[in-house]
Amino acid sequence: MMNTTSRDAMLQQVNQAGFAMVDANLYLDTHPCDTEAIAYYNEMREAYRSAKEAFEAHFGPLRASGNADTAYWSWVSDPWPWEGGDY
Repeated sequence: MMNTTSRDAMLQQVNQAGFAMVDANLYLDTHPCDTEAIAYYNEMREAYRSAKEAFEAHFGPLRASGNADTAYWSWVSDPWPWEGGDY
């Protein structure tokens, strides 16, 4: 099982890529023809997808919509962020 540092580091990667993606999206709202910004957005979108998939493979879904188990609502299996717990 991974330690808290690994979990925190992986979650930070998800958050950083997600922030960069949203930031690029906001820029593109006012600069829709900037091809470098479009390329950067696509790069960050892929980084976010990759980081999110890696995190969820180790620690479960980040959102309830990520629950893939059809027999059990596994979203509730892990401790909630405010509960702490062993990662």
